[in-house]
This record gives sequence, structure tokens and C-alpha cells, in this order.
Amino acid sequence: MAYPITRYPIAFLIFVALSAACWFVSVAFYKNTFGDTIQTASPDSSTTAVVAVGVAALTSFASFPVGYLVGLAVWGIAAFAGLGLPAGRAAVLFLYLAVSSFVARLVVLGVLDQIGN
Repeated sequence: MAYPITRYPIAFLIFVALSAACWFVSVAFYKNTFGDTIQTASPDSSTTAVVAVGVAALTSFASFPVGYLVGLAVWGIAAFAGLGLPAGRAAVLFLYLAVSSFVARLVVLGVLDQIGN
């Protein structure tokens, strides 16, 4: 059994992997929806992605409704302000991020439920 001090870094790495999966899957759906790459006004789009994934991973430590809503705020800032997308396209990317984050939260809750029983 892992010591309590090592549980948080391990959990953080798992949350980073889940948040990165949410980002990449959502961007893939976005590209498939519009048939092109993400056209950004910001040259720092990769920095925006890394920061958004990291901060969204941190929100996973909060309980489900609060952490999910804060995570949505992070994704919203990244989609609407960080990438410089037009509002309609940013909304589509945000919806993909919201759905994928919800699925990721359900996976985490399911795993924790199975471990607890």
C-alpha cells in the first residue's frame, strides 16, 4: 500500500493523463467537425493547452459538482480566451471538453466505487 504522501502525486499524474485525454479527444472531434485544424489567433496555443490541462487536473481533487464546474471554467477560459477562436467554434470545442470531462469524472467515480467495495 502506498504511503499517504505518495498518493497525491500519483493521483495528480492520473488526473493529468485524464485531462490530457479530454483535451486531445475534444480537439480531434473539433477537427473532425470542421474538417480543419484549430485556427488560432494566439501563437501560444500549445502553452494554453498545457496550462489548461494542468489546471483542469488540479480541479479533479475537488468533489464532483464543485470540481467539475471549476474544471468547466478552466476549459471555457482556454477555449474562448486562450485560443482566440471565433465564438461559435469556441463553443463547439467547449461542449466537447465539457462532455469528455464529464465522462472522465464518471470513470474516476466508478473506479473509486469499485475500489471502495
